[in-house]
Amino acid sequence: MKIRSGKRRDRRVGGVIIEMAFISCICLAFMFAIFEYGRVVMMQQMMENAARAGARIAVVTPTSYLTPTVATADVTAVINNDMAGLPLSNVTTTLYQADDSGNNIGAWTSTPFGKNIVVQIDADCPNLFPTGVPTGIPKAGGGSTMVNFLPNSSTAMPNAIHLTAKCMMRGEAN
Repeated sequence: MKIRSGKRRDRRVGGVIIEMAFISCICLAFMFAIFEYGRVVMMQQMMENAARAGARIAVVTPTSYLTPTVATADVTAVINNDMAGLPLSNVTTTLYQADDSGNNIGAWTSTPFGKNIVVQIDADCPNLFPTGVPTGIPKAGGGSTMVNFLPNSSTAMPNAIHLTAKCMMRGEAN
């Protein structure tokens, strides 16, 4: 019967620690990516709900005796109330009269009964986790350039994803 020494086992423990560190980093990156994707989907859903609530108010707002400014302010207030607390930036709300394809054909306050009104919300959703690593190459304005792992779809805000929500309903008030 042979008795084995513990030297081989000691060398193997070091390899296991290195493998565990490498695999843990990959697993954490996937976990953070799942969190980020879920958060972006949640923001998109909240924006769509706000657009739907704004469109519902817009289609029942009688613009025949309200000024366009007051009517638009009422719709915008509902949208802002539904989106309160969302960490979005560069939020813009657009209301317009649309054809059946959703193309802008004029001011929403002059929409006749039974024609389409569209509420569109555009916003930038900042990423919770960094999506790139610095390269060390200096930029003109200071800092260094980044290698991004995710596409940067926002032109106004770096490290953000641009989201758009639209809702189209038929006017019921005019």
